[in-house]
Amino acid sequence: MKKTKITAACIFALWLLANCGSVPQTFYYRVDYRIEDLRNGNHAIPLTLGIRQFDADVLYEGDRIVYRQSPYQVQFYHYRRWVAPPKKIVTEKVLKQFQASGLFANVVRIPSAIKNDYTLNGEIQAFEEWDEGGSWYGLVTIEFKLQNSDFEIVWQKIFSEKTIIEKKEHVEIVKAISQSLNKVVKGSIEEIKNNLKFD
Repeated sequence: MKKTKITAACIFALWLLANCGSVPQTFYYRVDYRIEDLRNGNHAIPLTLGIRQFDADVLYEGDRIVYRQSPYQVQFYHYRRWVAPPKKIVTEKVLKQFQASGLFANVVRIPSAIKNDYTLNGEIQAFEEWDEGGSWYGLVTIEFKLQNSDFEIVWQKIFSEKTIIEKKEHVEIVKAISQSLNKVVKGSIEEIKNNLKFD
Protein backbone atom coordinates (compact mmCIF):
# COMPACT_ATOMS: atom_id res chain seq x y z
CA MET A 1 0.00 0.00 0.00
CA LYS A 2 2.79 2.36 0.99
CA LYS A 3 4.64 1.61 -2.26
CA THR A 4 1.51 2.39 -4.32
CA LYS A 5 1.11 5.78 -2.63
CA ILE A 6 4.74 6.68 -3.24
CA THR A 7 4.43 5.74 -6.93
CA ALA A 8 1.25 7.83 -7.34
CA ALA A 9 2.92 10.80 -5.65
CA CYS A 10 5.91 10.52 -8.00
CA ILE A 11 3.66 10.41 -11.09
CA PHE A 12 1.72 13.47 -9.86
CA ALA A 13 4.96 15.36 -9.21
CA LEU A 14 6.21 14.55 -12.72
CA TRP A 15 2.89 15.71 -14.23
CA LEU A 16 3.13 19.00 -12.32
CA LEU A 17 6.72 19.50 -13.42
CA ALA A 18 5.88 18.84 -17.08
CA ASN A 19 2.89 21.20 -17.15
CA CYS A 20 4.45 24.00 -15.13
CA GLY A 21 7.40 24.10 -17.48
CA SER A 22 5.42 24.03 -20.76
CA VAL A 23 5.40 27.06 -23.06
CA PRO A 24 2.08 28.09 -24.67
CA GLN A 25 1.82 27.33 -28.38
CA THR A 26 2.45 30.24 -30.73
CA PHE A 27 -0.02 30.74 -33.60
CA TYR A 28 0.87 32.58 -36.83
CA TYR A 29 -1.50 34.54 -39.07
CA ARG A 30 -1.42 35.98 -42.59
CA VAL A 31 -3.45 38.67 -44.33
CA ASP A 32 -5.57 37.19 -47.05
CA TYR A 33 -8.20 38.48 -49.50
CA ARG A 34 -9.03 38.07 -53.16
CA ILE A 35 -7.45 40.62 -55.51
CA GLU A 36 -9.43 41.29 -58.67
CA ASP A 37 -7.24 41.30 -61.80
CA LEU A 38 -8.25 44.32 -63.95
CA ARG A 39 -5.26 44.29 -66.32
CA ASN A 40 -6.23 44.49 -69.97
CA GLY A 41 -3.57 46.92 -71.21
CA ASN A 42 -6.07 49.28 -72.86
CA HIS A 43 -6.22 52.02 -70.29
CA ALA A 44 -2.93 51.64 -68.45
CA ILE A 45 -0.81 54.75 -67.96
CA PRO A 46 2.32 54.05 -70.07
CA LEU A 47 4.67 54.60 -67.15
CA THR A 48 6.46 52.52 -64.52
CA LEU A 49 5.51 52.79 -60.86
CA GLY A 50 8.08 51.66 -58.30
CA ILE A 51 6.90 50.61 -54.86
CA ARG A 52 9.32 50.98 -51.97
CA GLN A 53 8.98 48.91 -48.79
CA PHE A 54 6.60 50.76 -46.50
CA ASP A 55 7.68 52.20 -43.17
CA ALA A 56 5.76 51.53 -39.97
CA ASP A 57 5.19 53.18 -36.63
CA VAL A 58 7.38 51.58 -33.95
CA LEU A 59 4.32 49.69 -32.62
CA TYR A 60 4.21 47.58 -35.77
CA GLU A 61 7.92 46.89 -36.21
CA GLY A 62 7.57 43.41 -34.68
CA ASP A 63 5.35 40.47 -35.60
CA ARG A 64 3.09 40.37 -32.50
CA ILE A 65 -0.55 41.31 -33.13
CA VAL A 66 -1.39 44.62 -31.45
CA TYR A 67 -4.64 45.48 -29.69
CA ARG A 68 -5.66 48.77 -28.15
CA GLN A 69 -8.49 50.42 -26.28
CA SER A 70 -6.90 53.83 -26.00
CA PRO A 71 -4.47 55.98 -28.00
CA TYR A 72 -2.25 55.96 -24.90
CA GLN A 73 -2.08 52.25 -24.06
CA VAL A 74 -0.79 49.38 -26.17
CA GLN A 75 -1.10 45.65 -25.64
CA PHE A 76 0.20 42.67 -27.58
CA TYR A 77 -0.98 39.11 -28.12
CA HIS A 78 2.30 37.40 -27.22
CA TYR A 79 1.41 34.04 -28.74
CA ARG A 80 -0.56 35.35 -31.75
CA ARG A 81 1.82 36.64 -34.37
CA TRP A 82 1.94 37.71 -38.00
CA VAL A 83 3.98 35.53 -40.34
CA ALA A 84 6.14 38.63 -40.99
CA PRO A 85 6.28 42.22 -39.70
CA PRO A 86 3.31 44.28 -41.00
CA LYS A 87 5.49 46.51 -43.21
CA LYS A 88 6.45 43.43 -45.28
CA ILE A 89 2.90 42.08 -45.39
CA VAL A 90 1.43 45.46 -46.38
CA THR A 91 4.07 46.23 -49.03
CA GLU A 92 3.43 42.84 -50.67
CA LYS A 93 -0.33 43.44 -50.80
CA VAL A 94 0.09 47.01 -52.11
CA LEU A 95 2.42 45.72 -54.87
CA LYS A 96 -0.01 42.99 -55.94
CA GLN A 97 -3.05 45.27 -55.88
CA PHE A 98 -1.39 48.01 -57.93
CA GLN A 99 -0.14 45.39 -60.41
CA ALA A 100 -3.62 43.88 -60.72
CA SER A 101 -5.33 47.29 -60.99
CA GLY A 102 -4.01 47.89 -64.53
CA LEU A 103 -3.49 51.57 -63.64
CA PHE A 104 0.20 51.63 -64.66
CA ALA A 105 1.80 49.72 -67.55
CA ASN A 106 4.48 48.44 -65.16
CA VAL A 107 4.56 48.14 -61.40
CA VAL A 108 7.84 46.99 -59.85
CA ARG A 109 9.29 46.50 -56.41
CA ILE A 110 12.17 48.85 -55.47
CA PRO A 111 15.05 48.16 -55.83
CA SER A 112 14.59 47.15 -59.46
CA ALA A 113 16.72 47.07 -62.62
CA ILE A 114 13.84 48.86 -64.38
CA LYS A 115 13.87 52.67 -64.11
CA ASN A 116 10.66 53.90 -62.53
CA ASP A 117 8.85 57.13 -63.42
CA TYR A 118 7.03 57.41 -60.10
CA THR A 119 7.70 56.03 -56.63
CA LEU A 120 5.04 55.09 -54.10
CA ASN A 121 6.01 55.28 -50.42
CA GLY A 122 3.87 54.57 -47.40
CA GLU A 123 3.83 54.63 -43.62
CA ILE A 124 1.66 52.25 -41.58
CA GLN A 125 0.06 54.25 -38.76
CA ALA A 126 -2.36 51.57 -37.51
CA PHE A 127 -2.56 47.81 -38.10
CA GLU A 128 -4.39 46.35 -35.14
CA GLU A 129 -7.46 45.29 -33.23
CA TRP A 130 -9.22 48.39 -31.91
CA ASP A 131 -11.67 47.98 -28.99
CA GLU A 132 -14.25 50.71 -28.60
CA GLY A 133 -17.68 51.00 -26.95
CA GLY A 134 -18.11 47.25 -26.42
CA SER A 135 -17.28 46.46 -30.06
CA TRP A 136 -14.07 45.30 -31.72
CA TYR A 137 -12.66 46.44 -35.05
CA GLY A 138 -9.82 45.64 -37.43
CA LEU A 139 -8.17 49.04 -37.92
CA VAL A 140 -5.74 49.93 -40.70
CA THR A 141 -4.39 53.45 -41.34
CA ILE A 142 -1.72 54.17 -43.95
CA GLU A 143 -0.25 57.39 -45.30
CA PHE A 144 0.65 57.16 -49.00
CA LYS A 145 3.09 59.46 -50.84
CA LEU A 146 3.73 59.49 -54.59
CA GLN A 147 6.98 61.03 -55.89
CA ASN A 148 8.00 61.84 -59.44
CA SER A 149 11.45 61.12 -60.87
CA ASP A 150 12.72 64.43 -59.41
CA PHE A 151 11.71 63.18 -55.91
CA GLU A 152 8.96 65.81 -55.67
CA ILE A 153 5.84 64.69 -53.79
CA VAL A 154 2.97 64.95 -56.30
CA TRP A 155 0.31 63.30 -54.16
CA GLN A 156 -0.10 62.49 -50.47
CA LYS A 157 -3.06 61.21 -48.47
CA ILE A 158 -3.96 59.21 -45.35
CA PHE A 159 -6.49 56.39 -45.70
CA SER A 160 -8.09 54.70 -42.69
CA GLU A 161 -10.63 51.88 -42.51
CA LYS A 162 -12.26 50.18 -39.52
CA THR A 163 -14.02 46.82 -40.05
CA ILE A 164 -16.16 45.34 -37.28
CA ILE A 165 -15.02 41.99 -35.83
CA GLU A 166 -18.04 39.67 -35.74
CA LYS A 167 -16.69 37.31 -33.06
CA LYS A 168 -13.82 37.88 -30.62
CA GLU A 169 -11.70 35.12 -32.12
CA HIS A 170 -8.19 35.62 -33.43
CA VAL A 171 -9.03 34.42 -36.93
CA GLU A 172 -11.90 36.93 -37.06
CA ILE A 173 -9.57 39.71 -35.91
CA VAL A 174 -7.15 38.90 -38.75
CA LYS A 175 -10.04 38.70 -41.22
CA ALA A 176 -11.26 42.18 -40.23
CA ILE A 177 -7.75 43.66 -40.50
CA SER A 178 -7.42 42.01 -43.95
CA GLN A 179 -10.68 43.59 -45.13
CA SER A 180 -9.61 47.01 -43.85
CA LEU A 181 -6.26 46.76 -45.65
CA ASN A 182 -8.00 45.80 -48.90
CA LYS A 183 -10.27 48.88 -48.65
CA VAL A 184 -7.35 51.20 -47.82
CA VAL A 185 -5.27 50.07 -50.83
CA LYS A 186 -8.30 50.20 -53.15
CA GLY A 187 -8.98 53.74 -51.97
CA SER A 188 -5.43 54.85 -52.78
CA ILE A 189 -5.62 53.34 -56.29
CA GLU A 190 -8.95 55.06 -57.01
CA GLU A 191 -7.65 58.38 -55.68
CA ILE A 192 -4.55 58.28 -57.89
CA LYS A 193 -6.62 57.18 -60.89
CA ASN A 194 -9.22 59.93 -60.53
CA ASN A 195 -7.17 62.89 -59.40
CA LEU A 196 -3.74 62.80 -60.95
CA LYS A 197 -2.59 63.69 -64.44
CA PHE A 198 0.58 61.99 -65.61
CA ASP A 199 3.03 63.32 -68.18
